[in-house]
Amino acid sequence: MLIPNQTLTLTTHFSILYVAAVESVSTLRDKLFSSNRTVLLLAAVIFATSLAVRLYKLDSQTLECDELYTVPAVTGHQYVYLSREGETASNQIRSSSADYRQLIKPDKDLGLAAVTSVLRRNVHLPAYFYFMHYWVEWFGTSAFALRFPAVIFGALAAVALFLLGNELFGSLSGVVAALLMALTPEQIYFSQQARMYSLLALLAICSTYFLILLRKRSQNTWLYFAYAVVSIAGVYTHYEYSFCLAAQVAFVWLITPMGKENARRWIVAHAAIGAAFLPWVLITIAQKANSPEVIAWVNGSLTSNLILTEVVTKIARLISAPELPLGWLSVIVAYALIIYGAVSIRAERPILLLILLWMIVPIGGIIVADKLLGTRAITITRYWLMAGPPLYLLMSVGLGKIQKQGARIALAAVLIGFMFSAALLTARGELRPKPDRHQEMAVYVDEQMNAAPDQIVIAEGLNSLPLALAYYGNGNFEVLRSKWISDQLKQRSFTDIIGTRAQVLLLVSGQTQMAKLLNENGFKLEGQPVLFGHVNVVQFVKRPVSNPNTPSDRPR
Repeated sequence: MLIPNQTLTLTTHFSILYVAAVESVSTLRDKLFSSNRTVLLLAAVIFATSLAVRLYKLDSQTLECDELYTVPAVTGHQYVYLSREGETASNQIRSSSADYRQLIKPDKDLGLAAVTSVLRRNVHLPAYFYFMHYWVEWFGTSAFALRFPAVIFGALAAVALFLLGNELFGSLSGVVAALLMALTPEQIYFSQQARMYSLLALLAICSTYFLILLRKRSQNTWLYFAYAVVSIAGVYTHYEYSFCLAAQVAFVWLITPMGKENARRWIVAHAAIGAAFLPWVLITIAQKANSPEVIAWVNGSLTSNLILTEVVTKIARLISAPELPLGWLSVIVAYALIIYGAVSIRAERPILLLILLWMIVPIGGIIVADKLLGTRAITITRYWLMAGPPLYLLMSVGLGKIQKQGARIALAAVLIGFMFSAALLTARGELRPKPDRHQEMAVYVDEQMNAAPDQIVIAEGLNSLPLALAYYGNGNFEVLRSKWISDQLKQRSFTDIIGTRAQVLLLVSGQTQMAKLLNENGFKLEGQPVLFGHVNVVQFVKRPVSNPNTPSDRPR
């Protein structure tokens, strides 16, 4: 039995313990809330910065050829002409600007099955195109509307990289890496393009973020689910994502004990990703059969010197803006930060290997694919974007490891300021401008066709040229593709194909074979070619046929 004094003492002790517990919980809650609030605030600032830069003058430059391909693909209209198929029902060649104009109009009668049918005859995966199919139905096909989703994906990618960097190396590294992602010219460029590349970067960063969370919270089932869902979205966005996934699989099963410690969950997650892709395998096989024609424009030999040159130059463009004054100095500083960052985390071997694999495997995968296909895709900048985020992480770590705080802050301010100016110049089209001037070209062609209606347009090179005339032009005239003409020449004459027209307006991107064919069939160059970006517009007129009975032709 407790006497009153003992009861009072025990009550006092419990009161003290209760108050201490409440204060501890309150303090912990405040710290967590404060930490979360800071993270949310930084994420919001990064998103706003990324979004503002990407929205700046978003539609000031005309749609590129790749963006023009997006429109018929997402609306479910066939636009790829394949010589090997002949002129089948699905391979009918369009012959006028009005025909091509129908390809870029949303059609509610054409659903996702039509989009899939278009992609079957191309080399792309469906996630982005399925999303854009509904987007253009709701918001139309203006340049701003077409590019806006890529802007959002790019801004979210910067936020996701901040969260990943914060989780791996702390808030300073997260902020610096995210700002580099937000402001680097290449990231700006492809976030202002109506294609899937900013979405690809977002998904790669998000899956890596979930992977890192799983390393610390391996029993959290929903994280496995999130990782699998993001990875499935990635493998359905672009074939290059498979290289990122391969790096992550190596991290799970070879570099860390994650796979062994939670084998069942990881087997289920990776099996789910593989099983989810199975329905597309048959379409991949069909795409492989079409790919020699579809990607013929990138065919070419791959040499060691070319690979080395592309590695050095493409990484320089990913991490800085070498074209600007003192740009190469910024490249040297960026390379130094990358090396210093990698050396600084060498003790954290699994994380270093993951970052290196994330950077190296996609590049190596492209080189291997080039060797197998006889292509030079390694020269195309957009395939290097996957290597950007790990480079920014290493740069941010290198910056954070500088011992003197003043030097660290000064270098960060100079670096971010330099990249911000580069970002604005990129958005304005003054740095790395989009190469196409399709709108000016279409207006010029309309004027030429109005001045001489009885002529024909022949488009040689990129499939996008007739689409550009339809998208930006208002005229209705005959447009024939040189590839189709070449196939038709196996069966009939050039005169039978173009009729009695005395003038031809030739649109040329790249080297021309059609000029020679026109010369051989009695046409001659009239005036000087007019250049719009990388497209030459050239006029040919029929040579007058000499009459042997005219006085000037009679023998003297």
